[in-house]
Amino acid sequence: MKKIAFQGRRGAYSESAAYHLFGNNIEVIPMDTFEQIFQGIETGAIDGGAIPIENSTAGSIYDNYDLLFKWRHPIVAEVKLQIEHTLCALPGAKLEDLREVLSHPQGLAQCSRFFGQHPDIKSVAFYDTAGSAEEVAKRGDKKVGAIASAYAAKFYGLDILKQGLENFPGVNFTRFYAIQKTAIELPDFTDKEQASDIKTTLLFMLNDSSRAGALYAALGCFAKRNLNLTRIESRPHPDRPWEYIFHLSFEGNPKDPNVVEALMELQEYTDFIYRLGSFHKGKTEKLSY
Repeated sequence: MKKIAFQGRRGAYSESAAYHLFGNNIEVIPMDTFEQIFQGIETGAIDGGAIPIENSTAGSIYDNYDLLFKWRHPIVAEVKLQIEHTLCALPGAKLEDLREVLSHPQGLAQCSRFFGQHPDIKSVAFYDTAGSAEEVAKRGDKKVGAIASAYAAKFYGLDILKQGLENFPGVNFTRFYAIQKTAIELPDFTDKEQASDIKTTLLFMLNDSSRAGALYAALGCFAKRNLNLTRIESRPHPDRPWEYIFHLSFEGNPKDPNVVEALMELQEYTDFIYRLGSFHKGKTEKLSY
């Protein structure tokens, strides 16, 4: 049975993502930080990990972009998980009793409208959504609530005071990556329809970022071959001030001749290129445990 890690406590959204990404026949391993997941994969203590990479309303999880550059563990799958936040508290507590609500900063950001409507309730950043529910259960204070999943509320014996707490109910999604030590083998390229089902993610750094149009020229390698770019993110290089690592995702099988040509041309504009992974585009799923 594979050991698959996620950041947080039991009941976290990442736990549900782990099952969607790796199947039900796994042993889930909660960890305190994202870096511990990468370290565990490197040492062989775990077989893989489920990490969030971006949310449809709150944006990117920059820690994981930086850790993907640092550790270079292959991305082997993705899933888009519909996030449904609940406000939970100790049994018998009421909304008007609350003075503080704990949650992960992403969870708080995704529920900012609630705090705007309840200015007397203080939002308090916590390291994890499910962990905030656990903390409320431990404190035993009816003035403190948590934003977490309904499963986490049930897991820690809390009452749900309000459901659908997110700013945009029904359209709040988080994309998760599955990472492990070795990449997956993709089928041979056969046609364009198959190619559009494959997503490839790269790291690269421009060889002359001060030159006008340098990034435009680099991205043109894909445009001229009708390869659809789905996301680009820049992150500061940890050792080179004012220089940036680009994370680029596009639709394409690396065995497609057009992709091969694009990457060969991209070398002209970059110091390095590293393929983090090629995998089947993820489906949209609901929470499950």
